[in-house]
Amino acid sequence: MNEPGDRLRQAFFPDSGVISVVNLMRGGRAIEVGTIGREGMSGASALLGVDFVPYRYIVQVPGSGWRMKTADLLEAARPDTPLWRLLMRYSVAFTSQVMQSVACAGLHSIDERCCRWLLTTRDSVDSDRFSLTHEFLALMLGTRRTSVSQVLKRIQNDGLINYRRGTITIVNRRGLEARACECYRSVTDLFRRILGEPG
Repeated sequence: MNEPGDRLRQAFFPDSGVISVVNLMRGGRAIEVGTIGREGMSGASALLGVDFVPYRYIVQVPGSGWRMKTADLLEAARPDTPLWRLLMRYSVAFTSQVMQSVACAGLHSIDERCCRWLLTTRDSVDSDRFSLTHEFLALMLGTRRTSVSQVLKRIQNDGLINYRRGTITIVNRRGLEARACECYRSVTDLFRRILGEPG
């Protein structure tokens, strides 16, 4: 969708689906640092005078949404308007999500992080069923495909998910939450506190 250094020409507001914000390293490795679902937008940095894309933005789960030219966004969200205040609050929530993701990647196991990722994606698409490949999840978690395959197999064997032909179905949300790291609940609660709705 967008590559680092691209000119920021449009903002995207997902209505369904999920956008992943991915940090690319010089050697070609990558890891997801944040997600944008129906609670947010890409391109908020334009409101702070940043006219280029700092990270890679890719569609993680296909869906629908709204697109707005950056010039129109700047006109609609002038400082101290209700829209500007809401988008600034979202920027704080998103930055907090990124900070939590950094801590999560360094402190929590791949199992815990995978469960968190599945729950976050489920909330963003508002469905217990969504498309997902092992390769994509490995990219998002910054690990090897074989590690992801082992984790998904364990989670499925414990009756928390069903994985078939690139589609995940969450069958025991409560059990998945118990298996996820604390970051899932922390970020969800933070989004609710800042934006007044689930993250």
